[in-house]
Amino acid sequence: MRKISLGLGLPMAFLLLTTQAHAHHALGGKLPIGFGEGLLSGLAHPVIEVDHLAFVLAVGVLTAVAQGGFWLPVWFVGGTVFGCLLNAGSLQLQPAEWMVPLSALLIGGYLAWGRDDADGRWHKWLFLVAGALHGLAYSQAIIGSENNSLQGYLLGFAIIQTMVAWTAMLAAYWFWRGDRLYANARVFGGVLAGVGLTALYQAGVASLLPIV
Repeated sequence: MRKISLGLGLPMAFLLLTTQAHAHHALGGKLPIGFGEGLLSGLAHPVIEVDHLAFVLAVGVLTAVAQGGFWLPVWFVGGTVFGCLLNAGSLQLQPAEWMVPLSALLIGGYLAWGRDDADGRWHKWLFLVAGALHGLAYSQAIIGSENNSLQGYLLGFAIIQTMVAWTAMLAAYWFWRGDRLYANARVFGGVLAGVGLTALYQAGVASLLPIV
């Protein structure tokens, strides 16, 4: 391949250069107070967490590969909101810290595998379940806030994830036309799998694996 398109190079460079951040870095690490701070925290959260951002980008790319429409990524976003609400109802997921990077590793591996299954019928259920796991994992940082903060957080969380997924989908359609869509999606999947694996290592899961 003579060159990697701009649509692939920018997200790849961002993912490789970004380091993990705290869930509420936008608020200095403290819990949000009120609807406005909750909204700000929700808008910032998926962007400053590299493994979650990578997965949301992958949702958009996989939607393009599956020739899906604007509603397909909404299943993932709906799943994250549902997962947050489950956590607010005292449902805890343990260990939560490796669920997001593990899902990024699996979806990245699937994209890199390049399986020809483009009807998209099962993707909505995959996105819904993956979204619920993400919501359960990430909402632990917001649990304990007042209801107004939680409502603002969920709104911001839903808005930014939808925008990122749609942008990734449209960018994939625009920059990766024809056969390039599938070829570049496989490269992106490999990068995503690497991000997920790195995040797993940082989370301490590597100690459970037979890696010398």
